[in-house]
Amino acid sequence: MDEKKIILAIDDNAQQHREFKAMLVPQYDLRVVMSATDAVTFLNTSKADLILLDIEMPNVSGFDFLDDIRSIPTYMKVPIIIVSGNNGAEFLAKAKSSTANDVLVKPVMPQVLLDTIERLFAEEDAARADASRHIGEGFSDLS
Repeated sequence: MDEKKIILAIDDNAQQHREFKAMLVPQYDLRVVMSATDAVTFLNTSKADLILLDIEMPNVSGFDFLDDIRSIPTYMKVPIIIVSGNNGAEFLAKAKSSTANDVLVKPVMPQVLLDTIERLFAEEDAARADASRHIGEGFSDLS
C-alpha cells in the first residue's frame, strides 16, 4: 500500500484548518501549522509533498515564506498552492507571478482543491518519469 502524501497547510485561521481537514482527510496525511515560522520548524524535521499556503499571516507573509522555501534545494520543486481570501486584481497578479504552482481564492470548493492537488501531483510524477527516461537514454549512449 502506498504511503499517503503529506500536505502541509500553513494558515493562521483554525477554521480553515478544519475545512482543509474535512476536504483532504483521509485521502492525504494533513499537517497544519498556524504560521510561516511554525512551518519552518515543521520542515526542518519533517517533509511535505505539497504545501497549502495562506499569504496574509502575522509576522512573516506567505510571499516571504515562499521566497525563503524556494531557496532550499529540497523544496525548490515541491508543489505550493497559494490559498487566500484576497481576490484583488493586484494581489492575484502578484500571486500568479510568484513561484507558487497555483492560486486558489477562499472559500475553496472541495473538488477544486482536490483536482488542483491531483493535477500538481500528476505533473510532478510526469516530470520525474521524464527525467528518469532522459537519464536512462544518457546511459544507453555510453554503450
